[in-house]
Amino acid sequence: MTFPGLDRIEALARNLDGWQRELAGKMAELEQSSAEGVSDSGLVRVTAAADGTIVSSELDARAMRLDSYTLAEEFTAAASRAQSAAAARVRELVGEVIGDAPGASGPAGDRPDRY
Repeated sequence: MTFPGLDRIEALARNLDGWQRELAGKMAELEQSSAEGVSDSGLVRVTAAADGTIVSSELDARAMRLDSYTLAEEFTAAASRAQSAAAARVRELVGEVIGDAPGASGPAGDRPDRY
């Protein structure tokens, strides 16, 4: 007796090992990734890890001439941009993995909700 979808299940099982290796590689890449954000003036640079944690900041010496309110705005803008860029990188890497996952039929929006 033949079961519907059995061929697809067998194909998924054959591809699973390769997909798991790819996923591990992408996860390692993700752990090592970071993104930088720069304020409008260019006087403040902030680097964020993939999880959004701020890992470093850099001030141009001219930033010390700014009042505290403006300097705070510069930091906030740079940090927000760094975190947004880090989140975009995460989405990109996850999209690559999901798009290559066994059973994936293209971009996430193109896949049916059920199989």
